[in-house]
Amino acid sequence: MGVHFLPRLGAAAFVLASLGGCAGSVSLDEPLEGTPWRLLQIDGQSVGVGVDPQAQPRIQFDAGTQRMSGSGGCNAISGNYRRSGSVLRIGPVMSTRRACADAGSNALETRFVAALESTAGYSVRGAQLTLLDTRSLPLAVLELGLRP
Repeated sequence: MGVHFLPRLGAAAFVLASLGGCAGSVSLDEPLEGTPWRLLQIDGQSVGVGVDPQAQPRIQFDAGTQRMSGSGGCNAISGNYRRSGSVLRIGPVMSTRRACADAGSNALETRFVAALESTAGYSVRGAQLTLLDTRSLPLAVLELGLRP
């Protein structure tokens, strides 16, 4: 009887271990809220090389008000957010209407706001925040920024 039980126990342990990897997990090496985040990558492309740090897109989340605020690079941005486990929803994002100095900055800001509004989840690993789409693919990667 014990001989038949062990293979079933082993199979059950394997299934449970496999399913454990499917559960969404959030590494909380750094807190999401109260921490300034600066944009590093969007759509898999690095940003920030040669960008004035003051003009680099950045955000911060406030747990008390459930608001996100920051800069798209040219304009101040803000919006509500909801977080539950690894699920994160941002938006709608509002922004001021200043003109960007150049077309590249304008395009980056537009892509950043679109990524924020498309966010369905997130992960924090070390000093990096990754915003994820509905398929858990990265939309944007941000790093811990300096406090203003």
